[in-house]
Amino acid sequence: MNTALASTGALLKKLLKWSAFTLLPLFVVFVTGEQVESYRLGAIAACENAKDTSNCLRQRGYLAAAPFYPDITRRLVGGYARILGGALGASYAPPPPIEEELK
Repeated sequence: MNTALASTGALLKKLLKWSAFTLLPLFVVFVTGEQVESYRLGAIAACENAKDTSNCLRQRGYLAAAPFYPDITRRLVGGYARILGGALGASYAPPPPIEEELK
């Protein structure tokens, strides 16, 4: 009985170690992607009142429409964060403009 508990404990220890080794890089990529997305949303907010919004975003290193990034690394990392964050309930779309009520 003691050997069964010892082997089960060793198996659980290995499982915990390998799950941490696989989940840690995914977590780091997710946090990095969140930073990339927050910078993109900050650029959208900064260019909100610009005359030419797409040109303003392009000058800041972003595209006005999807895929949002001109380079593949930020596309993949940002896309991963949008997918995972969207599944967790986050919204990465800029808020709609406030419409003033007509009297």
